[in-house]
Amino acid sequence: MDETTETGEPPMGISGRADLPWTASAVDGVRRRAAEYGPHDGSVEWSRRRQESLDVEAWEVRRCGRTARLWTAELLVRTAAPNAVDAAFRLVTLAHPYHRTGHVPRLYSVAGPILWRGAAAGVSAEEDVDGGGPEPSPAPPSGPSPGTSAGTSAGTQHPALVGGSPHRGGATREEAERARAADHAVALELAGRGVRRAPPRHAPGWPCWQVWQRVSFLAGPGDAPARAAELAATVVDTRGAPAAAVTRLAPQDGRRDPVDGHLVHPACDLGPHRIDALWDDFDAVETGLGDPGEPVALAAVCLAAAREVRAEFGLGDGDPVPAAHRARCAATSGAGGAEPRADR
Repeated sequence: MDETTETGEPPMGISGRADLPWTASAVDGVRRRAAEYGPHDGSVEWSRRRQESLDVEAWEVRRCGRTARLWTAELLVRTAAPNAVDAAFRLVTLAHPYHRTGHVPRLYSVAGPILWRGAAAGVSAEEDVDGGGPEPSPAPPSGPSPGTSAGTSAGTQHPALVGGSPHRGGATREEAERARAADHAVALELAGRGVRRAPPRHAPGWPCWQVWQRVSFLAGPGDAPARAAELAATVVDTRGAPAAAVTRLAPQDGRRDPVDGHLVHPACDLGPHRIDALWDDFDAVETGLGDPGEPVALAAVCLAAAREVRAEFGLGDGDPVPAAHRARCAATSGAGGAEPRADR
């Protein structure tokens, strides 16, 4: 699938270094501005430019001449849940994307959960199979609509459910969360094996909640849609079926500085830890079992994710990870998600 920028220009240009013309110019600009100051200047501006230089050079070292572009995909995910706290556990702690390197919280952000407007207006998930949403949003690039893949399932007309049905009465919150995590680990295994199980026979009459997830990743020429679809497919419901829909896919090629208008390389807004996380994931794609979107690659990611969930909650051998130390994505108030802060 050919991709173009918003201006209609081809996404990959010939710069002599297998890089985008924009980002290649930004690299040159960062190096030029850094050279304008002495090594012991000590001013605030020198410190800022030095940090920009360090980030860009770290990016260039990891890129190693390869053609790759930074992208963000926005995913819409829904589940039935009795309240906001339970919905957050299902949609933030459990139903998040997995990169080729596993669960990497620094590479995605979450907005929500909020009540789905259809449900809030008294329309049950079973009744509204068209999948209306709280705000108009772009249609997914391909595949089913968010109403069928992340709200209800057309035909079977059951509410999307992440983490299984209610736990037995009288269970503590920790016991209930471990039961939901165990159900989700099984669902990931089913997804990895290409198997689906039937939804709960007696679905709870819970309202429907939704979140938007903004996921960052690197992709080679033509690979971005397949990578976005692969990441979305790692977000599964209790059946082992995809629970996320890609609602937006956009390149992140940097920006103009608001003061003097110079080109700002995307690495300058990332920080060293996110730079390494992005390139670790890209390296895993290049050396992994399959190209972006191939079933064998998705299977490997989902099966590894199932093991990761069991390890996090102590569902297999070993002790559970304390709740305070579990990697969780901070919820934001904006529907599109907030830009993750520079991770320094």
